This record gives sequence, C-alpha cells and structure tokens, in this order.
Amino acid sequence: MNIKRKSKRLRHITFNLIDLACLIVSFFIAYYVKFNTLNIFVNIEWPILLSIICIINVMTSIIERTYIGILKRRYYQQFQKELSLVLTQVAVISILLFSLKVGAIFSRQMVFTTYIIYFIFSQVIKYLRKKFLTGEFAFKKEKRRVTVKEKDPLEYDGVDNRSEIHKLVSAFVKRTVDIIGAIVGCLILIPLTIVVFLSNKISEDDDGPLFFVQDRIGQDGKLFNMIKFRSMVVDADEKLKRFLEENEDIKKEYKIYRKIKDDPRVTHVGKFLRKTSLDEFPQFINVLLGDMSLVGPRPYLEREAKDMGKYFSVIIKHKPGITGLWQISGRSNVSFQERLELDVEYHKTQSTRKDFVILLKTLGHLKNKEGAI
Repeated sequence: MNIKRKSKRLRHITFNLIDLACLIVSFFIAYYVKFNTLNIFVNIEWPILLSIICIINVMTSIIERTYIGILKRRYYQQFQKELSLVLTQVAVISILLFSLKVGAIFSRQMVFTTYIIYFIFSQVIKYLRKKFLTGEFAFKKEKRRVTVKEKDPLEYDGVDNRSEIHKLVSAFVKRTVDIIGAIVGCLILIPLTIVVFLSNKISEDDDGPLFFVQDRIGQDGKLFNMIKFRSMVVDADEKLKRFLEENEDIKKEYKIYRKIKDDPRVTHVGKFLRKTSLDEFPQFINVLLGDMSLVGPRPYLEREAKDMGKYFSVIIKHKPGITGLWQISGRSNVSFQERLELDVEYHKTQSTRKDFVILLKTLGHLKNKEGAI
C-alpha cells in the first residue's frame, strides 16, 4: 500500500516539476522576445519576478490539487483544471504587483506572454507524459527485461552507503535537471528536425524514415525504444552482416570497438550528424519520458548483453545517459571493454557534482568534435 502511495506521490511531483520547468523556459523565451537577450540578471528585478512566479506556481498547484487524479481525468477536464490554474496564477501575480506598487517596473506584456507560452507548451508536454504513463505510446508497451547469467560477478559493485534522505534528494535533483534539460533539448529539436528532414530530401541518399528507433537496455534490464536521427541506410543491419563476413580485418575492428571507422552504411547527411553528434538529439525525448537520463552509462544493444558479462548487473542500476564517462573519454576511440569499465566507474563515483562536470566536459568535446565518427 505504501509503495502505491509513494508511486502516486512521485507521479504528481513529476507533473509539478514538468509544469515548473515549462514555466521557467517560457519566462526565458518571453524575456528574449521582449529584450533580445537571455541574460535576466542585467536587472535584479527580473530574477526576483521569476522567483515569485515560480513560488506562486507551486503554491497554487498544491492548493488546487491540479495533478491529483490526473490519469483518471478526461483531457478536456484536465484542460479546464489547468486553465483555471493559469488564470489563478495570472490573477495572483497581477494583484501582488499592484499591491506592492511595482507593476510599472515590469512589462505586463512580457508577463502575459510568459503565461500564454507556458500554457500552450505545458499542455503539449504533459499530454505526452500522460500518454506515456497510461501506456498509449507504442514504445511504452510490453517492455521485455534482459537478464545475463554472470559466472564471475564483480567483487565490488559500488555499495551505496548514503542515507535514504540523501538518496531521495539526489534522485530528485537528477530528475529535475533531466526534465529541464530535456525540455530545452526538445525545443531545439523542433527546428533541427525540419533542417535534417530538408537535408535528407535534398541529398536524396534514400527515401527512408527520418528517425531510427532501436531497442536498448535500460534501467533494471528493461528494454526501451531509443530514438535517434537516422544516419545509416535503411537495411543497415543486413549490410553490416555481409560487410563483416567479407572483411576479416573490419570484423576484428568491430569486435573491439563495436563500431567501424569508415562505415559504408552511413549516409552523406548521416556523416555530418554523427560528426557533430546531432544524431543523438532526439534522445532528449527519451529523457523526458524517463527512459534515459542526461548523464549515465552508455545505452547498450540487446545483443551486447552477453558480452557485458560480470559488468551487466552493475551497469543496469542506472538509466542510460545521452552522455557519460565514455563520451568524454574518447567515445569511438575507446574499446568495448574500456566502455564497460568506465560505466562501472560511473556507478562507483556517481554524484550530482560529477554529473555536472560530465555535462560541462561533454560540451567541450562536442565543440572539438573529439571521438566522433
């Protein structure tokens, strides 16, 4: 019973986090539209206003119990509930600014623009989240679990000696950062998808789909559908089998790195996407849905499970990440064995601070295009 209550509470908190993240992103968009800059710290009034808006958002959500029973409500009922929430927030912020006699300092147009963007944007994100939780998305259904019999398990699997409160706070912070990062990534993904689509049409490499969806091993060994921009020809797996059978040296290279340096299956647009790592941008959708994290172990293929051996049970304790120790340690220049060891190292040393360090280093590696093929 307690487990069910905790699960429901966590679900409500997730919706509140998504709501808050959408509001913050919307504020920055409205600020940029108004002032043509994202630096809200030029004047101290704007960070204060953002803080007030966020506090009002959290308080009104709790008072109106907006997300309690959200999965049982019809969509038009939830729409009415959330419209009421937004109107309440606008009313409260308007009364507050008027009462404090600071309304003239702030742009009312910007405040209203923030709430308009926020309402539309949050509706879309929460609609997708609700669809995912209710199992209406195809890649949510029938998740199989991958298991591996380990003959020689690791002597040390990273025993976590932190208190339950410390673990809960760390998980909360990590998921919050994931949601905010995923929302920003999905916003960038919209124009990027249009560019990639047009590039594929112009290059005429083939008439295959824009996205490539593939089963990967997630947390606790559950398979999930990882999304990427397609960078290879349509029948890539079949071509790989034939290519490895015909080239013994390439077969040895693939066995060590699980990649081929000059892969003939990669399209012209795919080469650019891979070199710039833009092919991985759709994985922000996986992060938003909760299958992946911004930082974590590499998302392994189902067929690689048996090759993971004694490392398997340790690695699957975490959600796979868009980036991780492997990505900042050479990526394609690192052997498969070294990747496994790096992922276990991440398990042993994982912390909020380390995740932020990995994210910053990833940006540096992307700028220099290190290790990408």
